[in-house]
Amino acid sequence: MQRERQQQRWIWVFAAVVVLVVMAIPAYGYYATFVAPPRRTAFEVNGVKHSLGEVANVTRAQVAVSVASGGQADLSTLPLQVWTNLLNDEIISQKAPSLGIMVTQEEVDAEVRSRLLPPVTAGQQQPDPDTLNRELRNNLRKYLDITKFSEAEYREIVRRSLVRQKLQDMLSAQIPQVQDQVFVNWIHVTDDTAASNVENELKAGDPFDRLARVYGVQDSYANDSGEVGWIPKGAFPPLDGTLFSIEHDKVSDPIYNPPDTYFIKVTAGPELREVSSQMRGILSGQAMQTWLDDQYNTTDIKASFGDKEYSWVIDKSRELIPGSATPTSP
Repeated sequence: MQRERQQQRWIWVFAAVVVLVVMAIPAYGYYATFVAPPRRTAFEVNGVKHSLGEVANVTRAQVAVSVASGGQADLSTLPLQVWTNLLNDEIISQKAPSLGIMVTQEEVDAEVRSRLLPPVTAGQQQPDPDTLNRELRNNLRKYLDITKFSEAEYREIVRRSLVRQKLQDMLSAQIPQVQDQVFVNWIHVTDDTAASNVENELKAGDPFDRLARVYGVQDSYANDSGEVGWIPKGAFPPLDGTLFSIEHDKVSDPIYNPPDTYFIKVTAGPELREVSSQMRGILSGQAMQTWLDDQYNTTDIKASFGDKEYSWVIDKSRELIPGSATPTSP
């Protein structure tokens, strides 16, 4: 009888263990899928941590805004863009005080108003302040409903964007207004077949401008015939070696800068000229990237954003796209 009672106790213990294991499996699955990922650190800058949940929230907000406006976000690249922007904003925010960069509450208020209220066109009657305030509150509520941000979160995003813009303005002010420049034409293609066709047809004597119209991709710099205009050194670093050394009116060999390929023709310069607003914007962006590259080398940064985390952010964001499947990341 004693032996039977002992066997029964072991049976009950075994049964209890089995039940606990069966219960633990879905509990762990729930924790691993829904609880742990948002708390996981996506990156850390000088001990300041930002979670994977924050990356997902900002990504989801951008997807939601895109869907609400009838657009479509590119989830193959958006999470990395968001992660990079958040990392850069944290670096800039930490460095800003030492650079004398500050953003006041009044500046944040003004920026929020400019983003959420439509501009008043010339000749249009200015609405009274009460009407504007009601419209502002209404538009803010709609935006927060779409993005799921709290008002404090949104205002912090606006504040950081102003800090970044002030740094950009500071770096831009250091760019000389007058620089050596060359007058450039190019054929810009983005696939190997087009590049091969352009190269062969140039050798056959086909006109540069015709090939630019036939094969060139649209960009914000060249017109349909491939004319770009005056370019200062540093605006397009991968092309500088050719731009400032090639013989005038001679077409370069293909210059590969994946996924882009360029065929360059310079017709004038170098000569000192005033930098255009478009080229100043490009140089300003290059200056910002150079500044950030320097910070990466001198800042304690820990990154944790691999394939698994990337996929999880995509899955959480895809839920907002009508008709999309929503697989669950492990």
